[in-house]
Amino acid sequence: MRTPIALLIPAFAVIRLAAGPLPLTQAQGELFSNNLDILTAEADVKSAQAGLSEAKSAWLPSLDASGSYSYLSQVSRISVNTPAFTLNQTVGFNNNTLFGADLTYPIFTGLSRYYGVAGKKETVQEKRASLDAMKNSASLNLGFVYLQWLLSYREAAVQRTLIEDLDSYCRETAGQREEGTVLPSTVLQAGAQLQFARADLVSDEARIDSLRRAVMTLILSRDRSIVPDSSALGAIDTLPAVTALDTSRPELVAFDHAAAGIQTARDALRYRHFPTVSADLGARYGQPGLNIGIDQFMGWGLVGVSLQWNLFDGLKEHWQDAGLQQQIDYIDIARTRFVEEMTRGFEEARDQMNAAAERLAACEASLAASIALAAERKNQLSGGTATPTDYLASLTDCAKARLQVEEAKTARRMALLRLRFAAGKEIRY
Repeated sequence: MRTPIALLIPAFAVIRLAAGPLPLTQAQGELFSNNLDILTAEADVKSAQAGLSEAKSAWLPSLDASGSYSYLSQVSRISVNTPAFTLNQTVGFNNNTLFGADLTYPIFTGLSRYYGVAGKKETVQEKRASLDAMKNSASLNLGFVYLQWLLSYREAAVQRTLIEDLDSYCRETAGQREEGTVLPSTVLQAGAQLQFARADLVSDEARIDSLRRAVMTLILSRDRSIVPDSSALGAIDTLPAVTALDTSRPELVAFDHAAAGIQTARDALRYRHFPTVSADLGARYGQPGLNIGIDQFMGWGLVGVSLQWNLFDGLKEHWQDAGLQQQIDYIDIARTRFVEEMTRGFEEARDQMNAAAERLAACEASLAASIALAAERKNQLSGGTATPTDYLASLTDCAKARLQVEEAKTARRMALLRLRFAAGKEIRY
């Protein structure tokens, strides 16, 4: 009975290189570059940054140009009738053309510009934290699918080794049948076990294809030749143990910035009762009619200061503040619920981590015992003290033990990633 995994790893490495290996680090990079959910979150960040730039532009003056033309079918007239003289004369003109430019700067806006910029900064930070949280969640999902994909290759390798052993045994029993040293039922039983193993291999290969498509969907790839690369397993296995929750995790940061942004809007409401003051500087050119007797173009300037003060808004500010407070309360509740869920998730992941380590140790002990038993059954079969059924059962049990070891290793790695995610640590491969 040969040692299958160690002997087959070099062969599979050659196959991966030929087919197109996809390291987990590269898959994560493609996930960040191509995944539509992440791209949508990045677009939200850019939109929030544009909103911040717009809020900052409120500190700049505005420059407006204008022009107008009008035609009057009737014009003004002056009619004076006195004993001394009589006057009946037009004093306007039918055409009126005006061009102008105005420079306006808000001198004081009741701190609305300050709080507007502060609120948009909080929104940008919230969107960035949400993006980081989405990347971490997507990385965890990718890691799970990738590890299962790699496990499916390991399972297929174990199955191929079992098929080789059964095929060798079938040929051996067929030769012995021709010599008349074994019964026909022995040959038939070995052949049946071989066909069962081949059927299981077909299922393993179908699972490989299914998981490949799942990885392709996550990273938005169309390359059907990709295969997993086990180089990342060592880095995952050596990740440091996590013992406590990280309060700076991006989800909590997003909650905090969302609440701070709404609180900024509440603070801005308190200054709405202040007046707004604007300075205006304008230039005009046209037919102003300043000289009522002459239809001529001329230029002139305007300088002014305007004040606007809302004295009563019908309690609109009061109810807006109440609505914003409700939003803050909602965020606080959602944050508390999230912390409780992550605390439970961390405790469950820690228990799963311990259970996975114990299971792995038990599976490795079972594998060692299965290998020893298979070797002993082979010797007993040669000596006539064991039946072919016993030997075939030992081969099958040995293959199952190998599968259980690979599954236990994968379960431990997945538990480790889940523990780091629940603790709020960044998942980087």
